[in-house]
Amino acid sequence: MRDISHTKNHRFYDEIDRLCFLSKNLYNYANYLVRQSFIFENNYRHYYDLQKTLSTQPDYKAIPAKVSQQILMILDRNWKSFLAANEVYKQNQSKFKSRPRLRWI
Repeated sequence: MRDISHTKNHRFYDEIDRLCFLSKNLYNYANYLVRQSFIFENNYRHYYDLQKTLSTQPDYKAIPAKVSQQILMILDRNWKSFLAANEVYKQNQSKFKSRPRLRWI
């Protein structure tokens, strides 16, 4: 696999930096929505709900649709992993050093 240089002198640096910034914003905003729903409503917002809600959001629209969807799919996978770990913890706490927790990224 070829490594792409991310130095400020690279000809694609500005575009890569812009896309990374938009991707981060989309992930964090979607994570905020899921987290708030989970904490205050005891409800998990699935990928399809997020995709529908965020499809008009500026960061979502500024990135190619395939990329925005993949970002939301990654977030969905991460939350499903957290929820699954919580279920395993409830059944057998000895498999963990401590309870799975939500963390700020």
